Amino acid sequence: MSYTKALDRVLGPLGFVRDKKDWVRIRGDIWDCVNLQKSWIDGAVTVSLYGKDLETDRVLRSIECGVVLGVIPVAERIGILIDGYDRWWKNDPNGPLELSEAVREHAIPWFDRIQTLEDQASIWYSRTATGRPWGRQHLGELAITLFRLGAIDEALSFFDAPVPKTANPHTVATGRCVQRWLEGHKRSV
Repeated sequence: MSYTKALDRVLGPLGFVRDKKDWVRIRGDIWDCVNLQKSWIDGAVTVSLYGKDLETDRVLRSIECGVVLGVIPVAERIGILIDGYDRWWKNDPNGPLELSEAVREHAIPWFDRIQTLEDQASIWYSRTATGRPWGRQHLGELAITLFRLGAIDEALSFFDAPVPKTANPHTVATGRCVQRWLEGHKRSV
């Protein structure tokens, strides 16, 4: 059995629809994606998992800023979920079954832990993490998620931190766009 067929058997009954090497499921506003990746070096395969909130993405994309904003999906590799190490399957007759069972056992619970905006804020975006807000990869996503939760002041508080000299200029520029948008919405409330 191929890796694709093995994943079809596991993911199809769970509502995932395959498009080439991606299996996608929409749960309300939550987009889940299982991606089968093949190494161009040795032909080995692995699975990467991606999740994002479609409404948060829509809000970010609606912000006029001079650059296109949007959600960077939260991602994880199946091997990290299994035992903390990246894992690839190669030339193993049991590989398709092993990989599909790993997806059933580890990937599906990884997706299913996100049910609410609160889950997204705390699990995906580390809402309560302190320290370097300008170093957060998902700063805009967290701020818009908090806005959607009605926590505009909390969302704006992340932008109060001084911007370190080592901050990614793109993160700062897009963060300032989100900040201005949030400030505009706070004034209109």
